[in-house]
Amino acid sequence: MNLKLQQLTPMATKFFYFGFGSNMLASRIHIQNPTAKRIGVGKLENFRLDFHTGSKNWLGAPATIVPTKGSHVFGAVWEIDMCNLKDLDDQESVPDGVYIPISVPVHLLNTDSSITCRAYHLTNQPQTDLHAGGGQEIIPLDRQPSQTYLKVLVKGATESGVPEDYIEWLRGIKHNGKQVPTMEAKLELDKVQLS
Repeated sequence: MNLKLQQLTPMATKFFYFGFGSNMLASRIHIQNPTAKRIGVGKLENFRLDFHTGSKNWLGAPATIVPTKGSHVFGAVWEIDMCNLKDLDDQESVPDGVYIPISVPVHLLNTDSSITCRAYHLTNQPQTDLHAGGGQEIIPLDRQPSQTYLKVLVKGATESGVPEDYIEWLRGIKHNGKQVPTMEAKLELDKVQLS
């Protein structure tokens, strides 16, 4: 009997993930993805950070990234074991159609190199750029994150080492004033200052 040997390609055991929202914060991502290891600060070019629709968990609009020429988004780059891929998809409500996983080229600031990362954007993307600057009083409620969610972004960006001017921009985003006491306590947000 003549058996043909097949060459097996080793399967990837880890993947890179670009966290630009609540998953910039280590204590947040580790709730469902304990293998996540932050490898640096990433910059995603030609996308903007935005907020849209509502989240029952966060009591406000969650973050998304929207293709926008000339804009950029900073975030944390994580290396995560493949065993947590489904956990991350579940956290981002992919099975429910809330977020869609995408692959994006991210520039790692600490190594001055580019890597392909998994990221997520909302299925229902905002069509207008309301958070670009000025006019924050005209942001509709469905485009405002909760105060708690915004604090998580600011704390995560600070912890990740994101540039200070971006953190200051995050602090100034209009929020809806709502708080999620369980997350405020669990993620120790009492000292986080917003504008």
